[in-house]
Parts: sequence; structure tokens; C-alpha cells
Amino acid sequence: MRKILINKTLDQIKIAIIDNNLLAHYFMEYEEIQQTIRGNIYKAKIDPNAKGMDASFIDIGVGRSAFLSKFNPFQKEMDNTKGSYKIFSKDFLLVQAVSDYDPRKAPKVSDFIALPSKYCVIVSKPKFFGISKKIDGEKERKRFNSLKKLANKDCGIILRTSSINKKIKDIKHDISETKKRWRDIIRDFKKNDLFGILHQEKSILDNLFREYINNNEKTFIETDSRYIYNKLKKDSNKNIQIKLAIKNKELFKKYKIDEDIRNIFYKKIKMKNGAFLLIEEKEGLTVIDINSGNSLNNKKETLFNINKLAAIEISRQIILRNLHGLILIDFIDLKKPKEKKEIHKTLINSMKSDKSKHTILPMSKFGIIEMTRQKRGTKISSIVSEKCEICSGYGVIQDKKSVCYEIIEKIIKNTKNNKVSVYLNNLIYSDVREIIDKNKNNSEIKKLKIKLIEDNDQNLYKII
Repeated sequence: MRKILINKTLDQIKIAIIDNNLLAHYFMEYEEIQQTIRGNIYKAKIDPNAKGMDASFIDIGVGRSAFLSKFNPFQKEMDNTKGSYKIFSKDFLLVQAVSDYDPRKAPKVSDFIALPSKYCVIVSKPKFFGISKKIDGEKERKRFNSLKKLANKDCGIILRTSSINKKIKDIKHDISETKKRWRDIIRDFKKNDLFGILHQEKSILDNLFREYINNNEKTFIETDSRYIYNKLKKDSNKNIQIKLAIKNKELFKKYKIDEDIRNIFYKKIKMKNGAFLLIEEKEGLTVIDINSGNSLNNKKETLFNINKLAAIEISRQIILRNLHGLILIDFIDLKKPKEKKEIHKTLINSMKSDKSKHTILPMSKFGIIEMTRQKRGTKISSIVSEKCEICSGYGVIQDKKSVCYEIIEKIIKNTKNNKVSVYLNNLIYSDVREIIDKNKNNSEIKKLKIKLIEDNDQNLYKII
């Protein structure tokens, strides 16, 4: 049974997904801040004076120009079907963000629009009907033929992997609801000459239900937020068990995954056999090195076994950390071609649960596997870490904001009476005060009498 833990501290939401008793996914979001623009749909104004080769810069109403590309994430499903996907009116074009916001680069957008839901994706290719390449079996694919007629002159349809073994009527309902949203977007696009955002990707909770919860499979959800509990309870069914966590208990600590979560931000990952990984996130790539450590002290251990276990752990860390772009994995040298192929196969199989598109090349003669992974959302390290000034940015440290939220959570969870004194180092004193003042009407804060004391003798903080 899949376990999902949802922690909410003021406006910070953290989600941990546990599969087979291991932390498989970790997400974090501040409600007040949109972490990503990827998936957002915009009415863009075309600038005829800024054209490039097969692309141009356009205005999507975010204060800077966006780069228009021909990106289509469903190229394979559409078998490179030719034809225009553009939806335009006068000097305006419908576009979708395909990369996340980066202060150093123009946001990348595409004139190919894909609107996802639970079982389908509505696409801007009229009358097109496709099925995910991951759906095998002629019988199952034939079963979907009755849905072809739902693709019309306004849009196309691609069935997602999640539609496997689902009732046709449920898939039809999902398509119908998504087409309604699509019509609303098109209507707003044609309305007037105002441009800007028309559709914003849903919150972290909506995305959770869409991508990680299957209504036909048993799922256990526990949250420490009454608000989230009530929200999820509305959308649940008999296969989804939802529990409200006991007050004053740190949720991730209860399930002993707090250390796993902390490890996401460390370069060094220890494995049970004594070997370890070193994960270096650079500007343009990520380098992962496997070190045997003291694992070879066990005479039964082999280099092949160390590499195989490392491949499984590496795939977990890639998904947990949401690493993307070019990833180089330096395995411990293996001589036998058969063993190299087996390690490559292990890595491929371990990455099958990944929602992001990726390509994994065979192991080179130097023991290196190159892989690329599509950018979806923001790296966890980018959300909760900042550059270390001492080492001129070569290292990262946990950012002040996430540290402050951890302190506030401890204040809320570990305060036995309503009065609490907190001694804070001047490095974080003003930040903690600002967050508490901003959330002074929050029920968790209102019930406490919090006295903040600036104390530079404290290493960081002390709660009394």
C-alpha cells in the first residue's frame, strides 16, 4: 500500500510518498509562491521585429520576453504527425510554458498546447486521437477505439497510462470535463486584446491526486493539517484512507523518514553495504560517483553487487532530488560486458516509475553512464538551499527560510503549554519574527504566546 504524508506549517506544504517502506518522492511548496510556470497557458503578443530561425521572442505578460520553440512532449505518441498546432488571432498566439522560470534566461514556451487530466491529455491538434506508448496489449488499445469520436475539430486527445483497466465511462467523463476547461481557455483567448495568463497549473495537492493517486488502488494518506484533511476527504473513495495526525507529533519523524529527507540535501549518501554515493550538482550537469567505501571488507561483496545496489539508489535519488538535464554516473570499473549491460538494465528498470521523460545510454568503456532527464518543476536543492558565500558558491547550505519554518514547526509541535520563549541567533531572528507576524491570524500561532529573544550566544536557536 502506498503511503502519503502531508505536512503543513503555516503556508509551507511538504509531501512525502512512501513506496515499499522507502521514501520515493518528496515535494515542497510555499502557498504564496508559485514554484513553477511550466504548464501554464498564456495569450501571447507576437513581436514581428524579434524573429529568429524557426523561433521568435514573444510577450506573455510576465515582464520579460519569452522564447517560442517547437517543443512537443508527445512527439512519439503522435508519430511525428505533421500539421499546424498553432492557435492564433490577429497578433496573438496561444502558448504554453515548457520550462521553469530562470532569472538568467527567457522562459521557453511552445505553440503546442497540452492540457492534462487524470486519464487524458487534450492537445491542440484537431481530430487527433492517440494512446500512450506505455500502454501495451492489443486488447487494451482496441478497447479505447470507441473514444476516437470524442476528438473533434476543436482539439485532439491522448490517453494517459493511468487509463489502463479503467472503465470507459470514467475515462469519457474525464475527457468531457477536460474539454470544458479547454473550451474556456479558447473562449478567453478570443475575448479581447488583453494578453497574459489564461490557465495556471494546479496546486501541489491537485497535482498529487492527478499524478500519484489511483482511485482503484489502496492508498493511505496522513496529514497534520485539518484544512488539508477536509479538502482531501471530499475527493476520496473507499480505496483512499485519510487520517488526521495526532497533534504535537512531527509527522515525518513518526514514520522515520526525516533523516531520508535531510539526506536529499547532502552530497554524500551512505548505502547499507558500506559503499556511498557522491552527488555533485553543477551549473550544466550533475555528476554521481560510486565509492566502494568499506563494503569490500565483506569478502562476499563484489564490485558488480555494489554497482547494482548503487544503480537502484541512484534512480531513487534522481527522482527525489528532481535532478534534470545531463547526468553522468561514474560506476566502479567492471570488466565483463555482460555485467555492464546488467547494470544498465537495472538503472532503466529502476527509473520506470519516473514521471519525467529520460534517456539512458549504455555504459561506456570507462564505466560511465550518460543520461538526460526532462526538466519538470524545480530541483529540491533550488527551493531550500542557497549558495555558500564562504566557498564562493561551490557549495550549498540550507536556506534561511526553510530553517525558519523548521523552527516554527518545532515551536508549534513541541510546546506543551501556550507560553513559549525562543532564543534566536541574530542571523535568523528577524526572519522568524517576520514569518510569525505575517501568520499572526493563523489558528496555530494565535493560540500560542510566543516570546522571541535575540541571543547571539545561541548557536542557532533554543526553545524553552
